[in-house]
Amino acid sequence: MAAPAAPVPRRRVSLAAAVVLAGALLLGPLYLLGPFALLTLFARPRTARELLWLVVSVSAVAAALASGGDLGVQVFQASGLVLTGIFVLLYVRSSHAAVFPRALAAVILTALALALWAMRLGISWGEVEQAFAAMPPATCQRLAEILGGSGASGLAPPNFVRSCEEAAPGVARITPALLALQGLAGTLLAAWWHHRIAAVPLGAAPAPFREFRFNDHLIWGAIFSLGLLLAPLPPDGRTAGLNLLLVWAGLYAARGLAIGATVLAAAPAPLKLFSASLAFLLAPVALGACVTLGLADTWLDIRGRLRPPVPGGA
Repeated sequence: MAAPAAPVPRRRVSLAAAVVLAGALLLGPLYLLGPFALLTLFARPRTARELLWLVVSVSAVAAALASGGDLGVQVFQASGLVLTGIFVLLYVRSSHAAVFPRALAAVILTALALALWAMRLGISWGEVEQAFAAMPPATCQRLAEILGGSGASGLAPPNFVRSCEEAAPGVARITPALLALQGLAGTLLAAWWHHRIAAVPLGAAPAPFREFRFNDHLIWGAIFSLGLLLAPLPPDGRTAGLNLLLVWAGLYAARGLAIGATVLAAAPAPLKLFSASLAFLLAPVALGACVTLGLADTWLDIRGRLRPPVPGGA
């Protein structure tokens, strides 16, 4: 009989990691808390810390699912549940494989499952897009009410709700890509957080973010998506191409950001803070630079060139 796995020592969580987790919770709580709760449950929690996090995550998932809503909310809830089940199943069955391929496969299978669900119920993409477009104005309206109205009498800026209404159709058009990227980020963070919390976690620990990369042949997926966007297709086809291209752009931006993190790993803290502030102020330029770096890494292996040579030429 194999000896039980040794408990993993507790690790300190940095402020940056806490900020990333908070952002993931705000953007897509089900994509993070659902997989985390199920992984923690399958790992058979042994400590008070694990039980506390399990109770908190399960309660948050239950609250997110209990809030009823229109079609847009139902799509969010269904996608979170399906993604949770598929990712955890793939994670448990292939415990020694890398986490990112399983997360990507889970997102793809979730998208296919939701498409089949919509076809079975006779729901068109136009109806889903309209439901997505109705969500930002409603959210902005509630936020404006919380902030005390708009203009000089409150904290909300003038025309806040109107600006949300004008931007809603564009956001609704690319919501599938945003959900796919949130699903990838949520499942990867769930696996990482599971290894931080669990005494005996499941599977291999995710690699550090600075090592994030994927198969170089996936560049053909980005090229295919760009071809779809340029081809003379009907509006729904062009929307599908746009969303696919945005997903690839997000992946290559994350790869480029990992390269930047590698370059700045040994830099002093003030330089890191200055770089982060500059990237925030010049967000479009920084995003384009990250995508360019990620694409170039496909052929140049930038991080490999940054490693010092092995003594003796071995």
